Amino acid sequence: MNQFVRRFQWPLMTIMFVSGCAFLLKMCYLSLAFNTVFAVVYLTSFYLFVRARYEFTVPPVLLGLVLAGAEVDALGNYFRMYGNQFGPMQYDEFAHMSIQVLVTPLVVWLVSAALEKFGQRLSLGFTTFFAGVTVFGLSAFYEIIELWDELYFGGHRIWSTHDTAKDLQFDLSGIVLGALLAYALLRQVSMREGRKVPV
Repeated sequence: MNQFVRRFQWPLMTIMFVSGCAFLLKMCYLSLAFNTVFAVVYLTSFYLFVRARYEFTVPPVLLGLVLAGAEVDALGNYFRMYGNQFGPMQYDEFAHMSIQVLVTPLVVWLVSAALEKFGQRLSLGFTTFFAGVTVFGLSAFYEIIELWDELYFGGHRIWSTHDTAKDLQFDLSGIVLGALLAYALLRQVSMREGRKVPV
């Protein structure tokens, strides 16, 4: 399997990228069951690909957090929460913030593991910052996907002139919280394993 993945890594990565973008484009119009099954299959494929190609074993708990993030969006669509108040904020704002809190630890772990594998020794703080910037870039790309849905596919996901800026604001808040959580957890794991990790 490892040889197959190494040989066809670029087609496999292209398939994963395109299918991920297509899912993000249409997920708000799909059923809760489909979104959940797709997320489980996609995350399992990601786990197997990364393990076969890069010999990383992604902690399942981090993939579980990403799945929980997908469920925040899927449940919001299923119960028609978008556009409604959810505690002190709109559900859209809550979703953007909580999804980033749940996704950021995986990206921090991946960046940290990749740097370590390729012999780079950066401080955990800088690694966390770099991963946070990466997640924010992905969040901005998601806003472009929303724009494409609106312009080319007849969707209605941009509710006001400030929608994108508000989304990015709550994305940033979630990323900061997720990065702080990931930093604390990775530092604790490193100390438990007796490794000296630059702060």
